[in-house]
Amino acid sequence: MNNKTKKVAVVIPCYKTILSSDEKISLKHLNKFLGRYDKFFISPNSVGKLSFDAAKIKTIYFADEYFTSVQKYSKLLTTKSFYEKFLGYEYILIYQFDALVFSDQLLSWCNKGYDYIGAPLYNSVIGNLSQKKGSPASGGNGGFSLRKVESFIKTIDLAESVARRTLANRKIGQFWFLLAALTNRSHGIWLNCPPQNYPFNEDGFWSFEAVKYYPKFKVAPFREALEFSFEKSPEKCFRLNNKKLPFGCHAWARYNRIFWDKYLIS
Repeated sequence: MNNKTKKVAVVIPCYKTILSSDEKISLKHLNKFLGRYDKFFISPNSVGKLSFDAAKIKTIYFADEYFTSVQKYSKLLTTKSFYEKFLGYEYILIYQFDALVFSDQLLSWCNKGYDYIGAPLYNSVIGNLSQKKGSPASGGNGGFSLRKVESFIKTIDLAESVARRTLANRKIGQFWFLLAALTNRSHGIWLNCPPQNYPFNEDGFWSFEAVKYYPKFKVAPFREALEFSFEKSPEKCFRLNNKKLPFGCHAWARYNRIFWDKYLIS
């Protein structure tokens, strides 16, 4: 990190102008606990005037197509041009509107030196098929995730430098992946395609594929990722985390909202 680079910025995908009541809770947690950090919306070019207070949040615009589906959004987050928007920061924290944060631990997590941290993915089928036997495959969910900008750009450069073909059809890509798994080849680099062609959600690429291109790419191990964030099965995660809240969580209203209700700020 050079002298002109700040440590971290919070990046919030925002493609609509009106927030639901749950999304307002998410924004309230962000402002309360991480209010002192630089924050940016990433939004489609055509987004209208926001109906909620976001006076201290700057906006970076991208093509509308990236916000039309989960697959298109995943493509955006595997492009070099996305991360180049944040070259002034060592890290970015992706904070979707279905995330919550419970304290300000952001700098301490940055200082751990990982390239990618997200809520552990329990027994991920894609992860287990992507990794050699005995390799960790917990991965990390991207909805509330910490990413080292320089490492992400380097990984994309390395992946694109060895890509020998492109793949436009996502279903065909998933079929190829299954074929590679059946022939015991899925633990190799991603089918000689650029990262934008990865046929699953982008956090799968960063969790399981990035290290194949950039061996120094460090994904937080299961136990530390659990301290960082929960997603599915929050009660189980809470027990495994010695009955302590994590730094944040993702999809709180989707996975056992009752568990999270007592931790929501009013």
